[in-house]
Amino acid sequence: MRPLHLPCPESLLAFGLLIVSLTIVGLTLPFVSNAQSLPENPLPPCPDTPNCERTARPYDVPPDTLFVAAQRALEALDPVTLRVPDSPPGRRAEAVYRVALVFKDDVDVAVRPRADGESALYVRSASRMGYSDLGVNRRRVKRFLEAVESALREDPSSQ
Repeated sequence: MRPLHLPCPESLLAFGLLIVSLTIVGLTLPFVSNAQSLPENPLPPCPDTPNCERTARPYDVPPDTLFVAAQRALEALDPVTLRVPDSPPGRRAEAVYRVALVFKDDVDVAVRPRADGESALYVRSASRMGYSDLGVNRRRVKRFLEAVESALREDPSSQ
């Protein structure tokens, strides 16, 4: 009977590291390509505090359709104020939301056309006061993006 030869521990470790590395690269490639295909973010960056959330998403609809959906989404979250400035760049909206009847958070939204004729949505939600918001802005951005998706599904012109 032949003796059983097992691979050395170093070979197993190298193989494991290779599998983990390929998995990480495979999982991050779609995000990198989307981020690189978006126009430069027109919204101000977040400060170095955990009370701000800023993100961008590509959409396969025309910019005007996406902007209407974004306005509906902002309204659905019941802002204290909602303003759509008549500025030359266009397709921007600003909303103020009240938290715990005392604190106010600012939400800025911008829609820009992409080179492929589709559009990019930029959103920034930031607390006016304090250091931490206990995840309020992150959850608001998530609800906003869900409301945008819902508004796009309801709008027959976005199909």
